[in-house]
Amino acid sequence: MAQSQPHDSPSDRHDHQIMALSRILKALRGSITAEEAVTLALDHVRQEMDFEVAWVGLYDRINHRLVTKGCHNPRQMRSIRTMINLTPGDVMEQVVVQQRPLIVADLQNEIRAGEWGTIAKQLALQSAIIFPIKRQEVCFGLLVLASSDWGKSASLGQRSYLAIVMGELAEALHQFESEQQRQQTKRLEQPLLTLIGRLGTLPDVDSQLKEVVRETQRFVAPQRTRVFWFEPKGNYFWQRTPGLAPRPASLEDERSLHIAVDEVRGLYQALCNQQLVVVGESRGALKTIVSDRLMQQLKAESLMIAPISRQGDLMGFMSVEGTTPRIWKEPEKQFLIGAAQLLTVALPAATAKETVRQTELDQHLTTGVIQGIHGDVDWHHTLQTCFEVLQDRLSIQQFFVLLFNPDRNGYDLCFQSQASRPRGVPMLWPCLDDVDWQMLERSPSAISIDNLSHDLKLMAWRPSLLELGAQAVLVGNVAPGNAPEGMVLICDTISRQWTTTEQSLFESVARQIGVILHQWQLQRQLDQQQHIYESIQWGLQALHKGLHSDQLEQTTLQHVMQLLHASAVLLLSWQPGSPTATVTQFVSQDTSVSVKSNHPIPLGADAVINWALQTDGMLPLTFNELPTETTDWFIAPLGSRLLITALRTAPSHGVTGVVVAVSPAHRQWANHHLTIFKLLTSQLAWSRRHLALTAMLTQQRQDLENLNWYKHHRLEDLYRVLGQTAQNLAQLQVRDTAIAGELQLLHDQLTAVMESTETVLVGERWQLYPQHQTMPLISLLNRLIDRVNPILEARQLWSKVHNESNVVLAGDMLKLELILYEVMAAACNRSPVGGRIDLWCRVLNLDWVELSVTDDGQCSPRLLEELSQSYPADVLAPSALDGPPGLHLAICKLLIAQLGGEISFSILDDGRTHSRLLLPLAPYPEAHKANPQLSSVTPTEASSASPT
Repeated sequence: MAQSQPHDSPSDRHDHQIMALSRILKALRGSITAEEAVTLALDHVRQEMDFEVAWVGLYDRINHRLVTKGCHNPRQMRSIRTMINLTPGDVMEQVVVQQRPLIVADLQNEIRAGEWGTIAKQLALQSAIIFPIKRQEVCFGLLVLASSDWGKSASLGQRSYLAIVMGELAEALHQFESEQQRQQTKRLEQPLLTLIGRLGTLPDVDSQLKEVVRETQRFVAPQRTRVFWFEPKGNYFWQRTPGLAPRPASLEDERSLHIAVDEVRGLYQALCNQQLVVVGESRGALKTIVSDRLMQQLKAESLMIAPISRQGDLMGFMSVEGTTPRIWKEPEKQFLIGAAQLLTVALPAATAKETVRQTELDQHLTTGVIQGIHGDVDWHHTLQTCFEVLQDRLSIQQFFVLLFNPDRNGYDLCFQSQASRPRGVPMLWPCLDDVDWQMLERSPSAISIDNLSHDLKLMAWRPSLLELGAQAVLVGNVAPGNAPEGMVLICDTISRQWTTTEQSLFESVARQIGVILHQWQLQRQLDQQQHIYESIQWGLQALHKGLHSDQLEQTTLQHVMQLLHASAVLLLSWQPGSPTATVTQFVSQDTSVSVKSNHPIPLGADAVINWALQTDGMLPLTFNELPTETTDWFIAPLGSRLLITALRTAPSHGVTGVVVAVSPAHRQWANHHLTIFKLLTSQLAWSRRHLALTAMLTQQRQDLENLNWYKHHRLEDLYRVLGQTAQNLAQLQVRDTAIAGELQLLHDQLTAVMESTETVLVGERWQLYPQHQTMPLISLLNRLIDRVNPILEARQLWSKVHNESNVVLAGDMLKLELILYEVMAAACNRSPVGGRIDLWCRVLNLDWVELSVTDDGQCSPRLLEELSQSYPADVLAPSALDGPPGLHLAICKLLIAQLGGEISFSILDDGRTHSRLLLPLAPYPEAHKANPQLSSVTPTEASSASPT
């Protein structure tokens, strides 16, 4: 500190220091300008600190340098520079960055002194103290105290004193800087309020735009301010107002500009998202939004662009431009946004009359379309009216109505109309991919495409639309929220933006067109149902007509070919059990399809037959898939479509035919075609079976009637011969009394035979008549053994009867004896020579007796299965019951059931064949028991042997 009184005490010096500090702080707070504050602080420091040079420099943050604001130097002939640049690593920059004081012992020899090293040499300075002027981590400048003495420093108290003074100086500088920024900041409230008042009094849109441009030019003061308007039809921006500039513009500047959206796609997307686009000194990442070409078109180096919208549609943008790089301030940005939003609010009011008139016109047009749809029978005329309405209102060029066809997996073209030069439109449009399908299904509004070349929507239809010359497309689902089965498309040959109003009108018309499409769908379904109904009716009539099998097949195939619009239909058939098939029926209306009628087709090797038999239903194929073996007998053009099905009836019935329908390659089978084909082929299968079964049963009945007539007359002849023989025996008995006893015995036997034969001739001429008789079981067994004994002896069979009871049987004993004989004869015939047959008898209860026959023979499992069912699964197919022994055993099973008994056949665990009969006993006084199950008892060896 400078000492004014050499004999002052320390307390006096401290009081003097506090008073001086108080005065300087008060003076700094009362300073009016930054220069005054710097001067006051510098003078005070020079007086209080013993240094030759005191210098204050303020920090220029933008240029990173120090600006001299004050300096006390005894050598006035050597002034310090006004601007001192900071270099990376020098001591001045170190203090600015670290904001801590720095003491330099020798400033001249300090390699990091920078420009101050040169100054120190000029002023012969060595030691220095560099002190920051800072406030809350913000450096406003530096204080440099220098001396010619080497290593001169400051005490801790002096540094604290400097910190207080410099801190107060920094606070004053902060206040001056804040006030300067406040004064420089533009206030946008009053201009915007004034602009709001003026816009309400202006009559039209152009007047409002000019007023907004004029006020923006005054507030922001750019090189140029103008408004660009968006033209949806053409997809470009055009300059609606001439640019306002401080200097008169040239004729070229006044010329209206056109900016294509395709050239500023990034800017267009930003404006649609209501973003403010700002280009200042450096564009950087904004190059993707604002291109160099746009900057050249606008002749600008800096600009701000704000969107102008109305009811969600982009109407244009306001542009303020500068011919030099410029940093746009925040109030300027806010004013531009406010001005653009004021236009957004004011536009609906300015265009209210036009909007109301257009809305009334759209409602009138929509009402006319609705009345036309519900009142006009000619739907094509109504759709043409819809096109004319949309063409007049939206200036479209093409109009398409599509309806999804699930049979063809695509969209059928229901209606199309074009403004000029009609082009070929595909009748079938491909199915949409999953992304587009879900987009149309979920979107509540129409899908718009501004430029088909740059849009990825509707990729499946893109080639067709481009071929038709379409550039802008608007597509709507006639039933929003549902699957897009009905579609309406309108197209324009130039790129354009579809406004909200245009989309709303289109959606209204599209929903009404949905009524037509729904009626079309209903009509198509009714036509299909009518075809199916006619097919059913035709099938029933064909059965009632009593056609022969060949006629039925020929007529059915002809009917199938007409309903399916097929080229040809053929029938492959074969007899049950036959190894080969042939083409038995063939109808065709295409000479390119032919078959070899008499060509034998092996069932096990032909592809068509095997594929049909392996498929439960219909099998669609192409002719190219057939192997060479099939094409030897079947000829058709390459690519022809085939529909194959086997003629099936019940699951247990065998298949004896395959129907093949042939269609050209370009034709596809619809669902109702498949339904008709399935229905008619099923009717054909059952009708063929019905006719075949009727023919077989008729033939069998005729054969059996002939056989029965013949055998009956032979029995009559036998009865007549036996009668004559009985008369001859009676006459011989009268003449020869010696052998009268023997003759009487023969006469009685013949009489008994004649009585039995007379019963058959009289009582059972055309049908069986059961008789109720009784007979002891032993007697029946004895008669059975007598009948079967010749077979036993012929095959050298060992037989044994196991019986220990003598119950009485009830029923038709003669038929029962024949049934038992048939069962025993079958057992003998299948037994090996020298084999064994056992007959087991066991009384189950008072009502039933069980007879079981076991033999060593082998019985066919198929025969056992069919005997268990009493009849074959398919009476038209070859069966084990067609001839003996199966036929005889099946007859026995039916007869014994009529007599009240049961019979079954099975294989025992040891491999023997088991024939089991359950016969009713003569009634006893006590109550009858329930009929036991056949499967409940098996023969055993428990019974004692009783040889016959």
